[in-house]
Amino acid sequence: MHEESGWKQTLPKRERPRMVVIGGEGNAGRLISSLERYDASTNEWEEEPVAPMPSARTFVRTAVLDGKLYAAGGHINFAASNLVERYVFETKAWEAVAPMAEARSSHGMAVLDGKVYAVGGFNNDDGDLSSVERYDPATKAWEAVAPMATARHGPAVAVLEGKLYAVGGGTDGYPSSVERYDPALNAWEAVASMGTVRDDLAVAGLDGKLYAVGGFSDGDLTSVERYDPALDAWEAVAPMAEARRYHAVAELDGKLYAVGGEDAGYHALRSVERYDPATNAWEAVVPMGKLRRASVAVLI
Repeated sequence: MHEESGWKQTLPKRERPRMVVIGGEGNAGRLISSLERYDASTNEWEEEPVAPMPSARTFVRTAVLDGKLYAAGGHINFAASNLVERYVFETKAWEAVAPMAEARSSHGMAVLDGKVYAVGGFNNDDGDLSSVERYDPATKAWEAVAPMATARHGPAVAVLEGKLYAVGGGTDGYPSSVERYDPALNAWEAVASMGTVRDDLAVAGLDGKLYAVGGFSDGDLTSVERYDPALDAWEAVAPMAEARRYHAVAELDGKLYAVGGEDAGYHALRSVERYDPATNAWEAVVPMGKLRRASVAVLI
């Protein structure tokens, strides 16, 4: 998570990295314009306001790079958009960014090698998308990269050992397939599929392995599995105590956090669980102050 170094420099030097959960929505579709910062050393959350996006959107996707939160795509007036805006934490203000080449909604977003990737998604003209593009803040422009083999509507994406993974999502039900992008080769390759079909899941890297957490498959899931790239294989690990989808996950201090989301009754959650790979067990930590689903969790 070194990409967030620009934001870290604005914080007091005594502070250790903290997990921050940004945006999302509560019940009844209420959008949340605040962030909450979690300190593992005190097991406490601290909330601060964030200015609302200038353009109201649903199914927007976000990623943090160099102290800026990029909000790309999403639906505006029931149509997918290519609009991109970013929030500068240092100035606490939004600014315009070059639009994506392709309108997309319900896509994946991640940061790899100092660039922001927008992966798959959906738009009104083309349906589900296999296309991928990336934004370079040095050139202030988006460029197309190699497309995925599978069109993926709502993929979960994460970076592991310098490669980008697109997990689940697609046009045909809720697939378990996974693809991996190598920026050095500008190429995608298929890797082992998950053991469980999952939609609306969250993924994150921890200790050289990729974790697929929760989601939906004929019901909300508590189950978790992890991928070992050395073996090209998935294995089940301990399940969460609470089923959740539309949640966020992040790694902090060698542990994995599952944050908020939505339960089987379509209610937003504020609960948080923490996974320790050394004990293969989840434990509850103090909940957030606000109900949040479809938020983003990052380290600062």
